[in-house]
Amino acid sequence: MREIITKPFTGMEDEALICGRCGYCRSACPVYNVVGWESATPRGKIAKAKEIFSQGKQTELSAEFVQRMAQCTLCGACAQECSTGIDTRKMWLELRKRIAALGREPKAYKALRDNLQEKKNISNFSNDERLEWAQDLDDPAVLKPRAGAAVGYFVGCVSSFFPQAAQVPLAIAEIFSKAGVDFTSLGGEEWCCGFPLISTGFVDEARQFIRHNVDKIRQLGIHTLVASCPSCYSVWKEDSREALQGYDLEILHTTEYLVRLIKEGRLSLQEIPETVTYHDPCDLGRTSGIYDAPREIIRSIPGVRFVELPHHREQALCCGGGGTLQSVDAALAAKIARLRAGEIRSVGATVVVSACQQCEQMLTAAVREAKMPVRVLDVSQLVLEAMD
Repeated sequence: MREIITKPFTGMEDEALICGRCGYCRSACPVYNVVGWESATPRGKIAKAKEIFSQGKQTELSAEFVQRMAQCTLCGACAQECSTGIDTRKMWLELRKRIAALGREPKAYKALRDNLQEKKNISNFSNDERLEWAQDLDDPAVLKPRAGAAVGYFVGCVSSFFPQAAQVPLAIAEIFSKAGVDFTSLGGEEWCCGFPLISTGFVDEARQFIRHNVDKIRQLGIHTLVASCPSCYSVWKEDSREALQGYDLEILHTTEYLVRLIKEGRLSLQEIPETVTYHDPCDLGRTSGIYDAPREIIRSIPGVRFVELPHHREQALCCGGGGTLQSVDAALAAKIARLRAGEIRSVGATVVVSACQQCEQMLTAAVREAKMPVRVLDVSQLVLEAMD
């Protein structure tokens, strides 16, 4: 592993000039590892961006370059390898923002934006149906928005509207109830966190969503917020700072909060005789720096034999589901997921655990396609199994 150089992002033009074209980023890029074209590499995209934007050639913005910018999971692996310390993830976000400002974004991005503005979520369902999944709880009313609760659970769009992912909030709600946590949600007043808009270049539109969610948290008097989606967590932690200014809000990912409950002795975990491995979500790991909490949870369960994947923590492979890649190139996203499935097979795990609903969906599809006898679970589901 190379020494990671960190420095502030100083703007696209300045950062593009820093690139030394060393090529260390190539082998780390999941898209390049599948596509194999230089134009898909981080250094290839930076070189083209420098030519277009630093030299004022925006009129020469080609459809191929727009496609290459969309063929990125925003995993941040290239930034880990950059010998000059370019924050490439911020670079890609800035480039997508400029492409959108020129009206050249992919049609899928525009459709996503329009749907979000209408529905306030990434699905085709009414936002009033955000708590439909809670009907499977013994007491669905526990999620009804309530002022003064100790914890506000931010569910996220994927968990709220996609049946497979709904198992995650169901597990979290059951765990919280069994642990005696005083919690609530925003219900139908929860809007998308805004990350799909940020990741596609519509930053100004995302601010509307961020302000709305912050206002609702303030109105309920919530001072601890727990998010199970790493992208939601990142938006609350980083992109919501301005909107939260002057308001005291502790922001935790569910893995951090579950570790707290375990250390406080509020969760009684029984033996699970399984060989478990863990997939680091890019937005939780490289973006937010949370690596230890999920592993602490897994290791706290009696009977579990924990094994690491060949690439883990900072060097973890992407699942293929990040950066809104599926909306523009679902086949490429699936091919990236297959690479990770191969690593899962190599360690002989019976269960692969992650802490991101999108990762879990991608890995489930890849594992099924490969006909592997492996269960894919969220860390919260594993904890609930150990409690039952």
